[in-house]
Amino acid sequence: MAQKTDSFVQSKLYLQFTKYNLHHISLWALYYLFWVYVLSPGNSMSDYYVNSLVIVAIHAIVSYFNIYFLFPLYLRKRLYGRYFIAVVLSISLGSLLAAVAFTLLNTVGPEFKVDLLSARFLLSTAMAITYTTAITMSLKLVKHWYEKERLAKELEKLNSETELKYLKSQINPHFLFNSLNSIYSLSLQKSDLTPELILKLSDILRYLLYDGSEKKVSLSLEIKYLKSYLELEKVRHGNRMDLDIEVVGDTETKEIAPMLLIPFVENSFKHGLGKNMAKGFVRVKAIVQGDNLKFEIANSVPAKGNEIAKQKGYVGGIGLKNVQKRLKLLYPNKHDLSVQTLENEFNVKLDINLN
Repeated sequence: MAQKTDSFVQSKLYLQFTKYNLHHISLWALYYLFWVYVLSPGNSMSDYYVNSLVIVAIHAIVSYFNIYFLFPLYLRKRLYGRYFIAVVLSISLGSLLAAVAFTLLNTVGPEFKVDLLSARFLLSTAMAITYTTAITMSLKLVKHWYEKERLAKELEKLNSETELKYLKSQINPHFLFNSLNSIYSLSLQKSDLTPELILKLSDILRYLLYDGSEKKVSLSLEIKYLKSYLELEKVRHGNRMDLDIEVVGDTETKEIAPMLLIPFVENSFKHGLGKNMAKGFVRVKAIVQGDNLKFEIANSVPAKGNEIAKQKGYVGGIGLKNVQKRLKLLYPNKHDLSVQTLENEFNVKLDINLN
């Protein structure tokens, strides 16, 4: 049954139907016909058509206000008391709006207008709006639950199929060999940097093997991993590389999906300093403001490589495409990723809500 539901929801017909909000139009059209049927006895044709339209319009306003404003503002945040009060006030205002509308319109008789502000009319109108709001909210919750389940299954499938491949691809094997060669060269020179670099390489491998399998890790760990990677690359590239790292804000108490940021750093060396350049740069900035992380990385790009990138519409290669997919699954509607190829510079900006 679940598979049939999934195939229907993902079908071309359903996607086209929802793309133009035809499901909303169909629902309210049927509801309008229902009220036409309810109000038709004892009224002129024009009156009950107009009255039905007024009722459905008010019900729709309250329902959409509840779904698209009150639901994300209060219910998603589990502020149940505030949500209940806000819904009651919305329904009450809807009842008063109905009374005002029928008072101004000439679609009801004088004897009916007298009772428009009576407790009986307001209460019956409020009950009708409540039923409509409850039904539309139920449909919204079912859809919300289904989307969460679908994303969870998709993420689980993605993780199970690509976990090993993903972990192996986080560090380019050439990076490991080059780093070991650099450390070996320093050891022959009896450099004081050798023990420190061995520790950094050890930290990287430990992070990959252990912390990388967790769902969330401390942001400070992710930043430490990036720094170790960058500093090893700095040793390998030597004076031809200018490295600038800036970290601002609380990284200790914030959590992030592990190895989410490393593809951006790998990309900067693979497509920037990985080229034959006499001099290049990598600038990394991570700013934490509340629950938001602003991450930016920029690297130099050879003039020839930059020209080719623009011609091909280059946006960072497979690594960035993979991280875009992970961001979509792990942080839906909670991130903004910008990738730009500027004059002799490749720039990536990521704004992400870590909550």
